[in-house]
Amino acid sequence: MPVAKVMASRFGGGGEPEEDMDGVLHLDASDPRVAVYQNLKERDVAGRGDLFILEGENSVHNLVQHGRMPLESVCVSERRVAPMKSLIAAVRARGVPVYALTHEDYSGLVGFNFHRGVLACGRKLPSVAPGELLGALPATGPSTVVLCERTNNLDNVGAVFRNGAAFGAGAVVFDGRSADPYYRKSIRVSGGHALAIPFTRRGSIADVVQAAKASGHVVCALVTPSTSARSTAVDDAVGAPVPINEWRADDRPERVAVLMGAEGPGLTDEAQRLADVRLTIPMANAVDSVNVATACSIALHELASTPRRRDAQARRRAARVASLAAAFGAGALLALAAARRR
Repeated sequence: MPVAKVMASRFGGGGEPEEDMDGVLHLDASDPRVAVYQNLKERDVAGRGDLFILEGENSVHNLVQHGRMPLESVCVSERRVAPMKSLIAAVRARGVPVYALTHEDYSGLVGFNFHRGVLACGRKLPSVAPGELLGALPATGPSTVVLCERTNNLDNVGAVFRNGAAFGAGAVVFDGRSADPYYRKSIRVSGGHALAIPFTRRGSIADVVQAAKASGHVVCALVTPSTSARSTAVDDAVGAPVPINEWRADDRPERVAVLMGAEGPGLTDEAQRLADVRLTIPMANAVDSVNVATACSIALHELASTPRRRDAQARRRAARVASLAAAFGAGALLALAAARRR
């Protein structure tokens, strides 16, 4: 049936929209129920109070399946209703309204054409202190978290969450000078994982690092190598950074906090001095850095305490013990172990 006839049948004689068989309300762009989606680019700057907008089917799916924030509504182009039937059913099962507009009304409402035909509105969670967020994690056992200082590029903010989800990060903590993870672009780049991983954006970098240490994490700052033109006086104070692949390769700590800086300048001297260790990613061809998103993924792959990595470390330790036993005899190793226990 043509869209015009479908709309006429849904609005009936009184002009009030009715739900279709899938529970979708078909509205026009002037309806106040979709006003929150109006002029998205302008309102990304002005803000929406305690509400935020996310875009794309993946982001909506993640919020429905794994998200921690309340979902207020979903607004789609009519072209997306049929392909999203199962997701719409999941949204409606939660009692959340789903609105649909014609493609033309939809583009006019949001203010641009590149919108993927799927938007949703959520409600932000109250901001908590870094110590409160990290204190809610399990107090013992393996844990990986990401700390960010002045990470103000929205693509990087989103990528931190996506990388964190891929490598099992339990939380992300931004200092108060970093960009807001609730920005629509950050959520989109994160693939919606910003809605699932616990995070906060609050306090100074000293507050952030202290909270990580108080929750039992070893804070590892990612920096450029000491040969970099951007190296600082921190090298003179605490020594040159350690290549990440060489740092405690066989006995990595179970609880690690990866500390990242801003695109370009990297971590401040203050942040580097607060860390337990400074690590660098070995590179070729005189390249001294990669972007924040890439560095984050490399570091988490190298440092995250996963079952596979712990098993690999255990195998390397067992192989080393076997090699020493073959060289010096089992009796010598037992005597050495006994002496260490004393």
